[in-house]
Amino acid sequence: MGRTKKNQPVKELKPKIKVRLDSKTIITIRDMAKLEFWKEKFPNAVVIPN
Repeated sequence: MGRTKKNQPVKELKPKIKVRLDSKTIITIRDMAKLEFWKEKFPNAVVIPN
């Protein structure tokens, strides 16, 4: 038998935010600070409500 991994604690993930960059592209970001980064490259970026 192979080795088994030790139980690692489960990470708490932040909620994901969907952003529409253009008519064809939707990305997922973890925090609003990243939205500012994408707004520089895509000024028409919009947050999609869940």
